[in-house]
Amino acid sequence: MATYKEIFGKKIQSLASDIPAAQGAGQIWYNTTSGNFKTSVITSAWSSGGAASNNASASLSGTQTAAIAGFGYNYGPPETGATTISEEYNGASWTAGGTGNTPRYQLNQSGPQTATMALGGAAGAPTMPAANAAEDYNGTSWTTVATLPATRAGSIPMCGPSDTLLATGGNDNMSGEPIDTTFEFSSGAWTTGTSYPAPQNQMGAVGTQTAAFFYGGSSDAPGGTVTANTFDYNGTSFSADTALPTASRGWGGKSGTATACVAACGSPGPGSPNPFSNTTLTWDGSAWSTSAATTGNTYNGVGGNMSGTNAASLIAHSGSPRLNTEEYTSAVAVATVTTS
Repeated sequence: MATYKEIFGKKIQSLASDIPAAQGAGQIWYNTTSGNFKTSVITSAWSSGGAASNNASASLSGTQTAAIAGFGYNYGPPETGATTISEEYNGASWTAGGTGNTPRYQLNQSGPQTATMALGGAAGAPTMPAANAAEDYNGTSWTTVATLPATRAGSIPMCGPSDTLLATGGNDNMSGEPIDTTFEFSSGAWTTGTSYPAPQNQMGAVGTQTAAFFYGGSSDAPGGTVTANTFDYNGTSFSADTALPTASRGWGGKSGTATACVAACGSPGPGSPNPFSNTTLTWDGSAWSTSAATTGNTYNGVGGNMSGTNAASLIAHSGSPRLNTEEYTSAVAVATVTTS
């Protein structure tokens, strides 16, 4: 039988006090003070948050305790279509935020609550043209900034704060084929970056303009084919990374960094017998893991309706109705090793 040292490359240490929880992952030690074997255990869970005040498919950005949900399609009642309303979340409840300038839905936004950009989207019925509008939120009000060089819809994946932002993929209109163009925003202006490796929409995205990570997505319209591909972006070029466990699109993202993030509720696509999911995945920079934590509701993809960090994030304005808020927390703690 293999010994612990042969498997993990370390002997079991005898210590008078515990190793800090964050440093003890994967280790077992003997605490001579308590007379117990110890290890570090990660616990993750979803719980219900405060209910939203409007039934709009608003895009989400910010953190679990300081988020902003803006624009979207307001299903009412009464149903009013594309909207400019926004609301803020403080970790417990939603309150009214500033009013935007261009009504739209199927958009995305990125950045903290006080420096968020909302980008693109569908301008509304009846023709549902894609928009190139870009608006910044400063924690109080929305301001129109330099428009995207081309119209985009389909929840274009975005990474970074509003002053140095990366956007790639999406649709050129609500029913058109996905595209592969990448745009970068810096110093108040947009430039065209390296094209995404394949035309895609509905990818999950996390990170910054110079350290981004994209996963999954749909490669044709109206969303029939999904992929498990993932790609890193270093500010200059894309490179393939470890594939998702299954081909899927619409993963909730913007929760963490390119090397440590959490993604939720990716959908196997509309061709699946059950396109809804409550699955949570974690990414450590090299491998995916399926978390034991599952969302309380199932979703046909979450996309831009998730934001936060890999330890504390939230889903809001997603599903039907769009009033539910779900909060994800993950923490590591020292635990006593038992035989049961």
